[in-house]
Amino acid sequence: MNAITIDNLNYGYQEGEPLFQDFQLTVPEGQWLSIVGHNGSGKSTLAKLVLGLLEAQSGDITVFGQELTPASLAAVRAQVGMVFQNPDNQFVGATVADDVAFGLENRQVPSAEMPALIEAALQQVGMADFADREPHTLSGGQKQRVALASVLALKPKVIILDEATAMLDPAGKSAVLATLQELKAKYQDQLTLIMITHDMDEAALADRIVVINDGELALDEKPAALFVQGAALKQLGLDQPFETQLQEALPKAPQQYLSKQELAAWLSTLKA
Repeated sequence: MNAITIDNLNYGYQEGEPLFQDFQLTVPEGQWLSIVGHNGSGKSTLAKLVLGLLEAQSGDITVFGQELTPASLAAVRAQVGMVFQNPDNQFVGATVADDVAFGLENRQVPSAEMPALIEAALQQVGMADFADREPHTLSGGQKQRVALASVLALKPKVIILDEATAMLDPAGKSAVLATLQELKAKYQDQLTLIMITHDMDEAALADRIVVINDGELALDEKPAALFVQGAALKQLGLDQPFETQLQEALPKAPQQYLSKQELAAWLSTLKA
């Protein structure tokens, strides 16, 4: 079953300039999909259309077979959670626990059930010990993991991350990505992840990568097949991951794509 199906989507900005024209995309349930593209290519706009934050001029968006309409908006959003670029924009509670509770209150979850749900969500992202902390005292990475916990508490089937690590330092970014990998390993086919990013190293974690270029689906490949297309990526304003660039610079390196771990293993076999 497809988690998300986008069929003949048409959307343009208020100025009248079209962005998506008869756009098509399907995301199977349980897939980790990375959506990449240069700034202004339409990545974030697409996510907002799926969530109903923007309204398409025409076309269909369905989530687990349910068409997105004004009448179904609440039901669709109950299945899709979103983590934005700036975690500060998502905080509404005085404490970490209060912030996770906010979404549960909006869903009218009984108050007696909330403490267990809040604790479970914070445990999943490694932030249970910070439940009573004020959000502004946290690091960027910790804030983003709390934002993720707020989404997880609602038990969505799909999580969309819109440049969720773009404002983080390397340590915070690594912590968030490690948390996502752990969640995906735990829930596997029960959780669909859609990561919108401009970072190709981050995109490499996905099962599949879609490249959007000015509203058009330019490439749709597995990471191994995409990253060897250096010329095509450059033409689209994108870079290959660092390890792929390094691999291509080494004269005796294997000609197929190597992940970071595979490249490190190969380098360890070289003699000084």
